[in-house]
Amino acid sequence: MPLAPLLAALEQNITEELDVQRLAGAGLLSRSQLYREFYSATGHSVKEYVRKRRLSKALALIRHTDASLALVAQECGFGSPQALCKSVKAAIGQTPSQYKAGGDEYYFPPCDGQQVRPVTVAAETIPPTLRLRYYDSCLRGIENRALAWLFASRPGYGGRIFGRNAGQEGPGFCYELYIASERADQPAVTGTFAKTACPNIEAEINTAWDYLCNAWLETSMFTMTDMPYLEEYIYTQGEIKRLQLFLPIQKRPGFHKIRLCRCDDMQFLVARRSGAEAEKAASKAVMDFLAAHSPWLGQSARRFYVSGHMEAYTCGIQLQAPIDLPPDCGAKMITWPAGEYAVLEGDCCGDTGVYASVLFAWMESMGLNGGAEHAPPFAVYETAGNFRRQDTSVRLYRAIKK
Repeated sequence: MPLAPLLAALEQNITEELDVQRLAGAGLLSRSQLYREFYSATGHSVKEYVRKRRLSKALALIRHTDASLALVAQECGFGSPQALCKSVKAAIGQTPSQYKAGGDEYYFPPCDGQQVRPVTVAAETIPPTLRLRYYDSCLRGIENRALAWLFASRPGYGGRIFGRNAGQEGPGFCYELYIASERADQPAVTGTFAKTACPNIEAEINTAWDYLCNAWLETSMFTMTDMPYLEEYIYTQGEIKRLQLFLPIQKRPGFHKIRLCRCDDMQFLVARRSGAEAEKAASKAVMDFLAAHSPWLGQSARRFYVSGHMEAYTCGIQLQAPIDLPPDCGAKMITWPAGEYAVLEGDCCGDTGVYASVLFAWMESMGLNGGAEHAPPFAVYETAGNFRRQDTSVRLYRAIKK
């Protein structure tokens, strides 16, 4: 059942005393159904979601108005100024007066309840397993070939099967299978996982992982842990038709950091491509150009530009100064001029559209206009040189129109 009407009603009455039973009745759900569906759609418990929305509204009033703490507490559903101060300190590590003095804007956007696919969050124990490694020169379809190899070497096996990509090793690719076995060499693993199911079709699996790791994760109250992700293969009448995806997660600070700042000119060497795998094609065009003309720039690049959507992308690297380009080289220089920008800082995210919706919502709530009409936001990924997700950050920029 869509939660959009319930979320809209919750937003309109966010400062009132929370009555979960009344919310459940309004949506013709039982209390337990409401808890499950709300968590699945938003990644938050009802109380956690309400707390963050109240605090987000309170922080906006503290920073941008002269309202007293007593009035802010009253208007945002806190019992007293003391309760408000305690909540602010616990959430962002600052007192209200320190926050008002300036710095990052802390913002938690409202959820529209438009869930693409069901996600459950639960503590789970992966039993002890035996790890098997399958190698192949082709990555596409490696999972099913690994499974065929498993069943050929162990006819009649009917225990639980988990798997994950292990990346490239030498000239080939590796896919790891983890199976229940008396000769288990991997210990049991216990943790909190976000889970979703999908058909055993490669395109469907990729879509499910993309949604789980980007769209759902980046708007939830969780972040990935260092534990490996896993796929469990589910049997139906002796045939594997579905997968259960396990993404290891942990709670994280529940507010996006947004900053208003003045930026100097930013120069980027970019390429634009459209169609299937446009982002990969645009990135490759830039790196191919650099490899042929200025390899040292490609080797030292740490800040990477991305702008666009699923059908057309502009990608490149940030340069300290523009460079001369030969005609018809497939790349170009662009400049974002000095000026005021709203900047959202986040973890590495494969879909910057997730961050864009948050930034747009915050700017609208602050009464700020975007830059030149139709000018899109753009993301700058910054790496530590190793391209590991945990060492990569992203900043989404949008020019502010005076």
